[in-house]
Amino acid sequence: MTDQKRLHIALLTDTFLPHAGGSRFYYYNLFRRVSAHQDVLVLTTKIPGWQDFDAREQTASFRIKRRFKPLRDLSYSQLPKLAGTMMRALELAMKRPDILHCGDLYPPALIGVMLKRVFGIPFVAYSHGEDFTLTSGRRYQSKVRNLIYRSADAVVANGTFAVEKLVEIGISQKKIFKITPGLDTKVFFPQSSDELRPRYGLGSELVVMTVARVVPQKGHSRVIRAIAALGDDVPPLKYIIAGRGAHEKALRELAEELGVQDKVIFAGFIPEAELNLHYNLADVVVMPNLQTEGGDIEGFGMVFLEANAAGKPVIGGRSGGTADAVADGVTGYLVDSENDEDLIEKLRRLLTDRDLRNTMGAAGLRRAQTEFSWEPRAALLSRINSEITGANESEPQ
Repeated sequence: MTDQKRLHIALLTDTFLPHAGGSRFYYYNLFRRVSAHQDVLVLTTKIPGWQDFDAREQTASFRIKRRFKPLRDLSYSQLPKLAGTMMRALELAMKRPDILHCGDLYPPALIGVMLKRVFGIPFVAYSHGEDFTLTSGRRYQSKVRNLIYRSADAVVANGTFAVEKLVEIGISQKKIFKITPGLDTKVFFPQSSDELRPRYGLGSELVVMTVARVVPQKGHSRVIRAIAALGDDVPPLKYIIAGRGAHEKALRELAEELGVQDKVIFAGFIPEAELNLHYNLADVVVMPNLQTEGGDIEGFGMVFLEANAAGKPVIGGRSGGTADAVADGVTGYLVDSENDEDLIEKLRRLLTDRDLRNTMGAAGLRRAQTEFSWEPRAALLSRINSEITGANESEPQ
């Protein structure tokens, strides 16, 4: 891309790396690559490990400032804390970025609405799907959400589910751009994982694995129930839960109650450097995600692509945005989010058929390598910036 003008882009987000979370990796990978052609300033908060991360990642065209403070929640009691945030927003306005990207609805995108109306700064909002499910039952939050998306110059949706929700509230498809997460196949790829087997006391057992925060929406409890229900026709297996979270105690109790505690291994937090090794240790990667009563969903499901990139078949829940991440019947299966029998049947099918595992794993690897590069996604975002600001005459595709 050749720019007559090097644009100045600001990304305002509640949290940023090294904070774990799929949307944070999404922003990092997009804007780090956008910075090759357009100057990027990330405005975010201080979190553990930020000093080392910023020192390692910042360049002349990719800068990070951590001065904003996130709200603990969206309750009215948090509103007074917006005062400091708004003051820093005014400071941002004085810098006059060419365009503002708002990575979260509250308060970043509200700030975007204000800066557009007062100072004429265009802004881009983002939808990951849960911005609808978490606010749909809240009278005022849903109204503010709709105002934000209608005010934005463009809305970037991370998948089909988010696009459909945006269209339902009347957002013009002309200003919705679907940019699914990408994948770095230099980070996730097939490799030997024999060194991990002694760590988990594994012999010849098959390995079922979930790589995710240990929270209800990821469906760990469904996998434990499914393993307890599998018959003797399934080879010996171990279920490794890679991740940590508040739901772990309940899962341990469930495994003991169902008599499968010897089959369930809680691996805890997995360092990034060991993540690909763990995917390669698995025979099947399963995360039968579902929507919780509070509205939490899986916005996309990067775990499925990462596992596919290691050549592994996957099982996900038919909920939220996973339909973009799992090619159902090709790279793995999507299962009913409420019917455990569907999960049990698909899990049994994969565990008892090595050829099927290999075929689906190979299809997933090809798809990960050919369809999910970050570069064209970042190029589209750069073109959106240029179109909105009038920096060139090209139309975003």
